[in-house]
Amino acid sequence: MERLTIEPRPNWATEVQSQGLVYCYTGDQPYWDESAYYRFSADEVDRLEAATAELQRICLEAGQHIIDRNRFTELAIPVDAVSAIRQSWDAEPPAIYGRFDLAYDGRDIKLLEYNADTPTALLEASVVQWYWLQARFPHADQFNSIHERLVAKWRELKGYLAGPLYFAHA
Repeated sequence: MERLTIEPRPNWATEVQSQGLVYCYTGDQPYWDESAYYRFSADEVDRLEAATAELQRICLEAGQHIIDRNRFTELAIPVDAVSAIRQSWDAEPPAIYGRFDLAYDGRDIKLLEYNADTPTALLEASVVQWYWLQARFPHADQFNSIHERLVAKWRELKGYLAGPLYFAHA
């Protein structure tokens, strides 16, 4: 893994906002940062993909373990919430999307946080990043199949939906 510095595009904020990332600044600081990017080898990508698949499996097993063995109090989950958690777990359709925050030094992969079924960073990672790559390195490829996987997942979940699903931001 290499971290490479690069000069941001002169019009990066306008470009990013036109792609829907309307919060490209947090206060004075840019939220979207084009001053550096990371380059991974194919082996590193394979290791990260295998690790995230394993982490997803482990997280689902852990959730099931907590429910099966009634370990809610150990996690300080209020007794009044347990019934709703059980019902939600049993009725939950397949997950749509999750994001792992990882620490990776090119060798060790560590889980920092898992945001399951929370679409945080989805726009940045699926749309804005793709357009950045096309603008800066049009012949390069990236390990990112978010768009394709979301399309497939929505097709899979169509039977769970009562009607059309709409998305908006404010």
